[in-house]
Amino acid sequence: MPGLFAGTPFERPVTCDRCGRGVAACDCPAAAPPPKSPKEFELRVRRERRRGKWCAVVAGLESDAATQKSLLKELRSALGAGGGVSDGELVLQGDCRDKVLQKLAALGYRAKPAGG
Repeated sequence: MPGLFAGTPFERPVTCDRCGRGVAACDCPAAAPPPKSPKEFELRVRRERRRGKWCAVVAGLESDAATQKSLLKELRSALGAGGGVSDGELVLQGDCRDKVLQKLAALGYRAKPAGG
């Protein structure tokens, strides 16, 4: 593997952030944090009008994109609604806040309604 700034006067080998040795000589375990369990999230589900239509917004899911996408896919298939991820929040089409709360509770998440 070439170093940083390969072919320039600033070329240097890529090193491990933990031990400082070269990547090829590094014996450190992967530094990925363990995934959070659903009980560790404090989710808020609110209703919003976006472009004149109602939607349910799930906020407070600070996790990686893969977790957000998998939860979104499960909610969309359970509710029969469309949706997506916007600014780290899950947005589901339609006025389905109560159904989202029930589904999140069934999945083991702590979720509370927010707003009116």
